[in-house]
Amino acid sequence: MAVAVRTRLLLLGTVSALVIGGGLPATASAASAASGADASAPRWSAAKLPGGDTVLSGSVRPDAHTTWTAGFRIVDEGDGISFLPVLYTHDDRRDGPWTEVPTAPGAVGRINALAATSARDAWLVGDAGGEGEPVMTEHWDGRSWRVKPAAMPANSIGGGLLGIAALAPDDAWAVGWAQVLDERIPDPDGGPSQIVDHQEGLVQHWDGHAWHRVDLPEPYANWALNGISASGPKDVWAVGSGFGDDDQPVVLHYDGRSWTVLPTPPYGGLYGEFNEVVANGPRDVWAVGRTLLDEKDRGHALIMHWNGRTWTRTDGPADAGALTGAAVTADGIVAVGRTVRGEGGYALRVSGGRVTSLDFPAAEGTTYSPWKVSTAGREVAVSGTLRYPRQSFPQPMLLTTRL
Repeated sequence: MAVAVRTRLLLLGTVSALVIGGGLPATASAASAASGADASAPRWSAAKLPGGDTVLSGSVRPDAHTTWTAGFRIVDEGDGISFLPVLYTHDDRRDGPWTEVPTAPGAVGRINALAATSARDAWLVGDAGGEGEPVMTEHWDGRSWRVKPAAMPANSIGGGLLGIAALAPDDAWAVGWAQVLDERIPDPDGGPSQIVDHQEGLVQHWDGHAWHRVDLPEPYANWALNGISASGPKDVWAVGSGFGDDDQPVVLHYDGRSWTVLPTPPYGGLYGEFNEVVANGPRDVWAVGRTLLDEKDRGHALIMHWNGRTWTRTDGPADAGALTGAAVTADGIVAVGRTVRGEGGYALRVSGGRVTSLDFPAAEGTTYSPWKVSTAGREVAVSGTLRYPRQSFPQPMLLTTRL
């Protein structure tokens, strides 16, 4: 159905949407209206990043004075485009520029997510290679980045990892999806074979030596996982969406022994999905994404909270579209997404059941596209892209503010 197709484009296209999804030019009035602008909202500062046709898919602090932001560079090869991993770093004690640092030798493809437990333990995860090839994750040991392959399911013809949660050097979780081949039907006229396949959620666990794919319950015949968060080794949450006649949000939980599928939360829409999860503990979990109110709806912001017993929905602004990133604050979360009409990005704060705007930047003719958000104390960092008029590819965007 049409909605299922749109859902697949958002979930499985993931960060690629920032490459091809320019949308309409943002205006200050459009972005402010989408988030319910507040005159007391904080100011944003833009990082002075090296140039390049680059998408940023996240940021993290490996120590108290260092910030990393990572993503991928878009390479125009004439007959198509390819992706190269990109990592920028900055010493927050200095006012100097951000610098690009090399990742693992020979690494190619997109970086979709990153995580760090310390300056000697960090991860970059992205897409799988060709048919049957593993996901080439990268690990930082304090001296260099090294490739650590994560095997895909048998008969996989595509897929990748979209989120990662690192707890310790011997305990990290990553989630994503796999496109699995079911059958090839030869063309009797000698043309290309017809491919019959399905998509399934993917969870990988790092034990300090290797990645291991985890067997999971199957909530849908076709489904994917987009985000993961862990408050501890016995409290890990993963979220995504099922695909079918009635696309529904998916929530999985790991209690230290096994993964289980939780009942679908009452998300208040015709269809829905979760794109990110933030776990502060077994009784304090936030999940964000989008809900579709009817067949023609592009999707509205979906914000839900788990208190250990039930899910409660918090309404977002009327013109707030899909939320793609969220991060914890001292009294709730911050989250980012795009307007319902795709006019620009927005950022909001949820605290005490109240949603307030963070007055995300907007400028005539420039499209800001936030993708993920991270927090460190009172500081908020939003990564994604910005697109100037008449540019073929987006440019890297990292904006920071203080709550």
